[in-house]
Amino acid sequence: MDKNYERYIEDACKLLGDLEGALLEQVLINTVQDEFNVVYLKTSKGNFCLHGESGGEYLGIRNLIEVPKLTNEDGYAISTYPPFQQFEGHEIVKVRQIGTAWNGHGFEFNFKGLHTISMLVQSVYCGSAPDNLDDCLRLGIGMYQNKKNLT
Repeated sequence: MDKNYERYIEDACKLLGDLEGALLEQVLINTVQDEFNVVYLKTSKGNFCLHGESGGEYLGIRNLIEVPKLTNEDGYAISTYPPFQQFEGHEIVKVRQIGTAWNGHGFEFNFKGLHTISMLVQSVYCGSAPDNLDDCLRLGIGMYQNKKNLT
């Protein structure tokens, strides 16, 4: 089957602009058997989830009525993610797509007042997928420095 990734990605990402100007209130992570599968964002503009589409080949964003409750069951958990807690309470000023389908498609979030860091959510497909990780997310922090700050 031939896939028109550009059309699918455009549809899956049409809500990204809705996040700009929103206050990020809470970030939760869905973990299934040690893999990050879904990122939940509770914001002043509503609730959203970021997750893999078409087997994790690219990411999408969807509206939610409410974010799930914290839970920790055998092999399944909804929890906070300490590295992302530093973004809670900050306004999202820009969200952009990074990468391409099958090549680390994801999103980068920039926040008001946090000029040297960003929140990254990316598909596991970024050139090399680790063994047994086929349909999950990579979570990270982008770090930026000005040349004058280097010593």
